[in-house]
Amino acid sequence: MLKLKTNEMMGACVARRRAWGRGALAVALAGSLALAGCTGGTFEEAAEGAGEKTGQGQSGQAQGDNGATGATDAVDWASLIDIPGMDFAYSDRDRDASYDEAAATKIALTGQGATVSGEGAAVEGSTVIITAAGTYVVSGELTAGSLTVNAGDVDKVQIVLSGASIRNEAGPALNIQQADKVFVTLADGTQNTLADGAAYELSEGEDEPNAALFSKDDLTINGTGALTVEGNYAHGVNSKDDLVVTGGAITVTAKEDGLRGKDCVKIADGSFAITAGGDGVKSNNDEDLTRGFVSVDGGTFAVEAGDEGFQAATYLRLAGGDAQIKAADHALRSDVEAAMSGGTYVVEAGGKGMNPETKFTMDGGTFTVAGCEEGIEAQEVIVNDGELNITASDDGINAAVAERDSNDATTDGTTDGSDGAAAAGQDPNAAGKSGDADGLNGADGSGAPGGQSERPELPEGAEPGQMPEASEGFDPQSGERPELPEGVEEGQMPQRPEGADGERPERGQGGKWADGERPELPEGAEPGQMPDDGQMPQDGDFGGRGGRGGAGSGPLAANASEDCLIQINGGKVTINAGGDAVDSNGYVEVTGGELVGASSGAGDSALDYEYGATVTGGTVILAGGAGMAETFSEGSTQPFALVMVAGNEGDALVVTGSAGAELVAWRASESFQCVLVSVPGMQEGETCTLTVNDAATEFTASTTPSNTMGGARGAERGGRPDNL
Repeated sequence: MLKLKTNEMMGACVARRRAWGRGALAVALAGSLALAGCTGGTFEEAAEGAGEKTGQGQSGQAQGDNGATGATDAVDWASLIDIPGMDFAYSDRDRDASYDEAAATKIALTGQGATVSGEGAAVEGSTVIITAAGTYVVSGELTAGSLTVNAGDVDKVQIVLSGASIRNEAGPALNIQQADKVFVTLADGTQNTLADGAAYELSEGEDEPNAALFSKDDLTINGTGALTVEGNYAHGVNSKDDLVVTGGAITVTAKEDGLRGKDCVKIADGSFAITAGGDGVKSNNDEDLTRGFVSVDGGTFAVEAGDEGFQAATYLRLAGGDAQIKAADHALRSDVEAAMSGGTYVVEAGGKGMNPETKFTMDGGTFTVAGCEEGIEAQEVIVNDGELNITASDDGINAAVAERDSNDATTDGTTDGSDGAAAAGQDPNAAGKSGDADGLNGADGSGAPGGQSERPELPEGAEPGQMPEASEGFDPQSGERPELPEGVEEGQMPQRPEGADGERPERGQGGKWADGERPELPEGAEPGQMPDDGQMPQDGDFGGRGGRGGAGSGPLAANASEDCLIQINGGKVTINAGGDAVDSNGYVEVTGGELVGASSGAGDSALDYEYGATVTGGTVILAGGAGMAETFSEGSTQPFALVMVAGNEGDALVVTGSAGAELVAWRASESFQCVLVSVPGMQEGETCTLTVNDAATEFTASTTPSNTMGGARGAERGGRPDNL
């Protein structure tokens, strides 16, 4: 079912997940710098449990992590992202890990100090400083010092780690303060380590550097060697510009984020084992609409994150790679948009498997959500190709209105700015006002606007706490009484906007009732009240949206939006959901591909939508409970049927045409009471058969919805099942 989730509820859930993830990692870092509590299954149970244990101490952060949300029409989403303007390419030098060792400057680390052979570098105590462009080969061990780059702003510096280990308890192990671009090359066959301490010696008011490998400028990691990064203070690797990785075997353990590039993170190849208390991979520039993206073209990933697995401020692009991701919150998250065209991703999440706010497009690859609360949530979910497998405790795919969260805009410092009233989703001007304990608007606690010392006088005849009546013909919002729509009498419900018969209208238009008028309520039923069993119509006609089985004659949900869309054009989608398998606050369109799934929730359904759901091609088998079941609506061109038939998990379902030819077969992943089926080859008015194990049930396929719900309660929700 469609659920209107308040910001407070969502914020509490997110805070519990994050509190658990960060808390578990903090405990582990004290011993072995490994994330504890991720031993299998989903992160959801552990996140909930940790929320109960740590929620009291995390109350301030809980609100800050969630932040205030705004209505989608208050956000100009197009102004936040420019995908054509983004640079997903790699330079030749990004990919080229070669170097001339004979011509390079040699830096030999010697425990408490170092020696330099060549130009461009010098030693100051336990700090080695590179001040010029060139190639520097670093080897040996530095137990309490750092390697710093402070070159010219047009200098390109290549640092070759060739069996180097650098540890610095007071700051970054590798600290890049200035250069045009720095290339960290991992020499073939070598093992290298960069580690910082838990406490930095920073100037007053400063919050960076904040990573074991920190860079203020563009940073590329390449080569075929191995690198271990220990971010005991905050992040593992953090670039304030671009972070590009084209090779290497990289292991990162970080108190906060694992790999972080403010302007972007681009990964062409390499192997990554990331354990992070915050996000595994992150880009956070939300001020430049061509920046703030995470782009993956290759590589292998094993990520365990106390917050989100991959997180992008603008765009998450998955064009390749092989990833296993476990996240306490969302596995894959973009504050605006995401797309997948290749690669194999298997994720587990305490929140959502994939969660871009506005749109997720799948054009290829294999995406498996092995465990989560919701599989995919975005305002639009478009599947054109690829294989999508979802196992969710709640909804499988959910099209919900995009919201701009205050937590989406993050800072560059050690934390994401969760302190203070603004981060808590409150008006910063309202927080801390004296005498405002009751949440009144007045700064003095009186509720008087603008800091007045007294409340304004109530209108004559109005009692305290009572809403005064507006004068006749007066609208308190506009100052005028709005005109009624043309043809609508006083007290009459206006017609629903055009397009609600299941055919999605153009954006900006609405939908309309099937017959132009709200149907009459059964005798004795009050408005907004569910009629008694004996009052429900028995002819299958509610006059509402064709496929909603009578629900269309009632009011739309408060979170309904014509901008919400789930569209399956190709590929293969398999869903096993504890809630709704397919849930759109707007429309559902199936034009091709394969959509199969089941809903096990007693109060949920395999298909749930607000405005319309059409099928014009492809194979659809959706099984679930009968009580809230819905079928396709008007506008469909491929015949379909909602069939009343019960079965159990593991039962074999076979659909055959009137001539006995098998059209489709599927094995149920959950127990069910009814099945929504639409298959190429079904003809209008054809009598087909759905066989569950050895029990055969005949039904009539049609492109005309019958407002039926299936099951013994079918008549209560708007008519009889297609097979009765």
